[in-house]
Amino acid sequence: MDLNIQGRKALVTGADSGIGFATVRQLLAEGVIVVMSDLDQDVLDAAAAKLDAKEGQLHAFAADVSDTSSVQALKKHVAEAVGEIDILVQGAGIHGPDGLFHEIDEAGWQRTLDVNLMGPMRVLQAFLSDLRSGGWGRLVFISSEDAVQPYDDELPYCAAKAGLLSVARGCLVATPRKDCW
Repeated sequence: MDLNIQGRKALVTGADSGIGFATVRQLLAEGVIVVMSDLDQDVLDAAAAKLDAKEGQLHAFAADVSDTSSVQALKKHVAEAVGEIDILVQGAGIHGPDGLFHEIDEAGWQRTLDVNLMGPMRVLQAFLSDLRSGGWGRLVFISSEDAVQPYDDELPYCAAKAGLLSVARGCLVATPRKDCW
């Protein structure tokens, strides 16, 4: 497949496994310079070692999207390694606690919303200037059917993904005015 993105630079969060890892693999195959990020540097390095990347095409930096200072450190590492990014794929997330609404405590809600909703907001705020600077930037939020079809025993996760969907739609609406982008 040729997505016509060869030579672009991408950051993928939640990249050491699952959809994030598969996204990194596909971007590398398209000739993109990729920065992969996830929580644990050792796990991230092991994942990176499984990929077929040319020298200088793949970089890996650990970051916690629920921590603003960690996201700012990631921004610095990315800038030093590749400069500005063109593509931001936000895959970092957690499932959070299961249970009925009255069974889930505030800490469970807070952690799930902090990682799944506020995490992508932190990363987008840190890298928005990169995406805007070249007039081409692309943003991908990895979400779930839970954003539009909530399940009664996964409400924190569903609420976070619905919020993320709303932000994505809001940015699309704002694009012609350049308010979001």
